[in-house]
Amino acid sequence: MTEPGPPGPEQPSGGQNFGVPQHVPGMYPPVPGPVPAKQSRTGWALFSVIAVIAVVMAAVAAVVVIRHVSGAQDSEISEAASTSSSTGAGSTPLRSVHLAAPNAVTKPGSTEPKATLKVYEDFLCPYCGRFEQVYGPTIQKLIADGRIAVDYTMVSILGRGDPKSYSVRAGAAAYCVADADPAAFQRFHTALFAKQPDEMAGSFPSDDQLIAQAREAGAPDSVADCITSGTNRAMVNTAVKSAGITSTPTVLLNGTDIGDAVLLHPDPQALLDQLKTLN
Repeated sequence: MTEPGPPGPEQPSGGQNFGVPQHVPGMYPPVPGPVPAKQSRTGWALFSVIAVIAVVMAAVAAVVVIRHVSGAQDSEISEAASTSSSTGAGSTPLRSVHLAAPNAVTKPGSTEPKATLKVYEDFLCPYCGRFEQVYGPTIQKLIADGRIAVDYTMVSILGRGDPKSYSVRAGAAAYCVADADPAAFQRFHTALFAKQPDEMAGSFPSDDQLIAQAREAGAPDSVADCITSGTNRAMVNTAVKSAGITSTPTVLLNGTDIGDAVLLHPDPQALLDQLKTLN
């Protein structure tokens, strides 16, 4: 998973290999190495980078994954926004993009879905991209089959507090698309990870390019004003604090963190096994 570092310079507005995750206080480039024993939940492979004075020791895990291909039918998915209380004073209340099929299985005597997967993601986080590569198709099928509901929460962990960073702008744009068309959000969400820029890139997609991607995903023209005006940016920029998370992706099933189960040994079956524990 990816952990945030301190504020940095402003970015322009404008079975795969896993690299070294980011760790406070900064980011370090990938260095080949063996899979270490489990330490922290930093980065996709759940290992940490330890900085001692001027010495940086990095570990890299190599895991084979598959590319995300959406398996859900647009007509089978509905979206509603859910709001959670902010944990930080002055933070914009954080909400999620809720995806559930009309036939979603509910808890006995309740309208609440029997299984709700909550995923916190940063569109610049490479480990989030790899999570989507491994689990994206399975998640979309589970939604379409009514077996789970999913709450996607876009956060900025690599934006380092910069409201003009790509992490913030992409996350805010995703909310704009979701508010306009839930089905387009799914396609936009997939496209942003499929075309994910390198976190160390010298330049990043502009707002105009995000708008073009949104339109390609089927979003209406109205999302352009939402994206360029900066709607949702304050929420995404403070989302890490509001949610009380420390790394991305963070994955919860009915409120229980299942990151260790699905991230240490990335395989779609790992998620299916977690669902069986709810029966």
